Amino acid sequence: MGQYIVKYQQDNKEIWGVKKGEKVFSLKKQPGSLADLIQKKEEFTLQDNLNKKGLSMETLDLLAPVTLPLKVICQGLNYASHRAEAALVATSKSNVMFSKDDSSITGANSPIVRPLNCECLDYEVELGLVLGKALDHSVEVTENNLHEYVAGMVLANDMSPRDLQYRDDYMQWFKAKSCRTMLPLGPVLYLMDKSDFKELYELKLQLWVNDKLRQDATTDQLIFKPADTLTEISSFMNMNVGDLLLTGTPGGVILKTPSKFKQGLATWLMTNEKKVAIFRKQKATYLQDGDVIKAQITSNNGNIDLGIQTNRIVAYIS
Repeated sequence: MGQYIVKYQQDNKEIWGVKKGEKVFSLKKQPGSLADLIQKKEEFTLQDNLNKKGLSMETLDLLAPVTLPLKVICQGLNYASHRAEAALVATSKSNVMFSKDDSSITGANSPIVRPLNCECLDYEVELGLVLGKALDHSVEVTENNLHEYVAGMVLANDMSPRDLQYRDDYMQWFKAKSCRTMLPLGPVLYLMDKSDFKELYELKLQLWVNDKLRQDATTDQLIFKPADTLTEISSFMNMNVGDLLLTGTPGGVILKTPSKFKQGLATWLMTNEKKVAIFRKQKATYLQDGDVIKAQITSNNGNIDLGIQTNRIVAYIS
C-alpha cells in the first residue's frame, strides 16, 4: 500500500503530514515542495520522520496537497457518458486537452467563489494524477512503466462556469475554468506503490449536490487512458514532477448540449450572446449560492480512498 499525504495550515505555516486512519502525523523534516517529497518519498515518510503525536484530520485547516506553481493539464470528453450529454459519439479519435491555471486550486473543504458575472456554474468530479517523472522529451508510456511517470492520485473537481466558457467567439475554456477556486483538490494525495496501479481502472467517482447524487461512474470507462495521454503530451510539451493531469469527468453534469442538428443550426444562426442567453434562461438548474457539493473517489475493494470533498458555493467576492 502507498501513503496518504496531507497538507494543512497551522500558525501561518504550510505543513505536510502522513494520514494514518483518522490521524495525521506531521513530518519532522519538511520537504521544500511536493516534487521534493515525491523524489525522496522513502526519506520523508519514514516512521522516524513522523511526529509521535497525531492530529485529528477533522481539526485541520486543509490545503490542496500540491505545491504552486504547477501545470494543470485537463482531458475533456473522456467518458462516453459525458460525450453523450454533449451530443457527441461515444468514442473519439482525438484526445481533447486544455489547461487550467493553478490560481484555480483550492482546498477540499474551502468555499467555491462564484466567478464574476457567472450565472451557470457547473461541477465535474475527476481523478487527478500527479506526475512522478518529468516529461521533457518524447517518450512511450505504457501500462508496464506507468508507475515510473505517475506518483499519485488525488480527488479533483473541475468547476466550470458554462456561460463564461461559451461566451466569446472561441470557447474560453482556459479563461473560464482558471477562475479562482475553480479546482478543489484533496483532501489527500495518495502516493502509490507499484501494486496500486492494478486498481487504477477500478475507481468509483461520485458527486452529490445537496445530498442528491449527480455523478456516479468508474474509471474503467476512460476512453484515453493515462499511459496513452502522457505519451501524447510528451510529444509536444514538457511536464514536471508534481504537475497534475485531470483525466476527465463522467456524465451527470448540469450542461446538456442540444442534438447535433440543433447544435449545428445554432452555430449558423445564433450569436454567442444568444447562446449564453439560452444558458442563462436555465440558470435555476445550475449551482446556486449556498449549495453544497460533496465528491469522493474510492476503489471498488476499498483499498484506496481519496477522501471526501465538501465545498459550499458562495457569492462573488470583489
